[in-house]
Amino acid sequence: MAKKKLPEINASSMADIAFLLLTFFLIASSMEKSEGIQRQLPDKNKDVEDVTVTVEERNAIEFIANAYGQILYKENPSDVRQINLKEVKDLVKRHVDNGGGVNKDGETCNYCQGARSAVLSAHPELAIISVKFDKGTSWNDYIALQGEIEAAYEELKDAYVQRAYNKDWASLSPNPTKGDDEGDNAIIKDANSKYPKIIAEPAPSDASQ
Repeated sequence: MAKKKLPEINASSMADIAFLLLTFFLIASSMEKSEGIQRQLPDKNKDVEDVTVTVEERNAIEFIANAYGQILYKENPSDVRQINLKEVKDLVKRHVDNGGGVNKDGETCNYCQGARSAVLSAHPELAIISVKFDKGTSWNDYIALQGEIEAAYEELKDAYVQRAYNKDWASLSPNPTKGDDEGDNAIIKDANSKYPKIIAEPAPSDASQ
């Protein structure tokens, strides 16, 4: 008696179906974004010499995120107080945009909107933000504090670009095909030079000592 042949299953389209499913899940799924901090690192191919820089006391403020979840603010060595994270941005803007003196070339800050205080930075080009941490400081506290400092500089540049060019800082887009002095590139260069980001990070201390 002849054996019956079983019907064959056409699997030629299975690869297409699998590809479509993979594409669907890639599009529909949300991926966690890693947080980062924008920093200009030195060229590893260049020799970096240790240089001692003398900083006028008024030009530097310090934030300390310790291992106990606290944020301390130091405007001068005798004035240290605990603050809330939400205060950081305004304190940075107040210090950097103070305009209470002159830069290294003896020029006043004619674009600063600050109070011209004698105890805060003389000029945005000289303003230093020192950020100190303990070895036990949590990563979340580190990122949160750095984020507020970054936001302060972004708001200062946005306000300047609004006044000087009637444009939004966030809408500017660098164009690699144009020179630094053309279009949005020129505005970005100008704003960055008006409010250079000078952030010092001393080596972390040990809170247990």
